[in-house]
Amino acid sequence: MDSVLPFDRRDFLAEILTDDDVATLRHLAKEGIGENSLRALASDLGYLEAWSLAATGFSLPWPAPEALLIKFVAHHLWDPAKRETDVSHGMPEDVTAALKSAKLLRVDGPHAPNTVRRRLSSWSTLTGWRGFVG
Repeated sequence: MDSVLPFDRRDFLAEILTDDDVATLRHLAKEGIGENSLRALASDLGYLEAWSLAATGFSLPWPAPEALLIKFVAHHLWDPAKRETDVSHGMPEDVTAALKSAKLLRVDGPHAPNTVRRRLSSWSTLTGWRGFVG
């Protein structure tokens, strides 16, 4: 797995990924998925696991309930103008702080839609590889 996990994030990912997460990534590696694609999936999975722990107190459930997917979108695609008048809009401060302290969140503000789309796609791909529909 060392060749799969990004070198600068290896220790962090080793702590945050569950045994099932690692088994899924090993399965993908054996199936011959490209090294760069596998690295991107591992990185996205690390982010998703960290976000889930910060937002819910639990590791990602498989398959993810629809409400959790909606929470992910609400935490990542929000309106900065609305946030000025409603501090509960968007990602909660404690979740933001946890992701920043883990060096997973570097910017303030909503994520780029393409980043959110990619992470949701990775989540769906990993769900399928675990034998679930999602």
